[in-house]
Amino acid sequence: MSFKPDSNSEILIIYEVKMANPNGDPDDENRPRMDPKTKTNIVTDVRLKRFFRDYVIERYGEMKVWVSKVDGTNVDATTKLSKYTDEEDVLKKCVDARLFGATIPKKASGKQSKGESISFTGPLQLTWGHSLHRVDMMDTRSITSIFSGRETGSGNIGKDYRVYYSLLAFYGAFSWRRAQTTGATVNDLKVFDNFLWDALLSQSVTRSKIGHFPHLYLRVEWSDKDKFEGDLRRFIKVKEKKEAIRSLDDLELDFSALLERVKGNKVYARCSEQMASLCDKLKNTTQFTGLPHSGVTV
Repeated sequence: MSFKPDSNSEILIIYEVKMANPNGDPDDENRPRMDPKTKTNIVTDVRLKRFFRDYVIERYGEMKVWVSKVDGTNVDATTKLSKYTDEEDVLKKCVDARLFGATIPKKASGKQSKGESISFTGPLQLTWGHSLHRVDMMDTRSITSIFSGRETGSGNIGKDYRVYYSLLAFYGAFSWRRAQTTGATVNDLKVFDNFLWDALLSQSVTRSKIGHFPHLYLRVEWSDKDKFEGDLRRFIKVKEKKEAIRSLDDLELDFSALLERVKGNKVYARCSEQMASLCDKLKNTTQFTGLPHSGVTV
């Protein structure tokens, strides 16, 4: 049975990217998104949700995700809707629509309904992620493909922008009241808890993305059901131990303020070996549940 959530949750996600492109900007030759003033690396929420959606599609098929292709082909929303009975059927079948929300066209039943749509604001919202430190772009940006210009024996030079290392952090907020509108369930939250970690590993196995590795997934469920603390990233203190940051070992992370904020509340978390000490501290100060949950399916 899928129970409805009855409390707000807030989420902290931390993962690293080594010698890869975390999120290219198509308007800037697909360069990694950067804040030029602070030299911090930026990743959109769309990129993170795409990892999750593609993982669900890979395991359960395109019908379980609203923002997806149809039979491997990009389509508009009206064509995608033709695969469902109506907008309520989309919410019933698509986990991303229930969690993130969706804009769904109404099926035509006459001239007045054409061009109309209905929008659902999802209970789970994610910020744009940013690195917790200054990030350096890799010096080598040109690549050569021997397959272009085979008759002349010359290759084709293109651009391949990457960062040396980026430790990225995302914040997310889940509203139990908004979940009543989209029909998001406790099971849907557990699906996100479980799948995002594996999605970061499996869906980043592409030429430009390989090098992603998750370090922390934490969801705090507040005892005050309507509480929102706000961006949990502000409770992390980071010290750069070297001028050039090339690995997690080059950073010193202090989670003391975060531990104090979540103390006594329900916490669902998963830590990498490098951050295992954080999960150990959470076990001693919170109502801790280690991830992944068992028996969770879409």
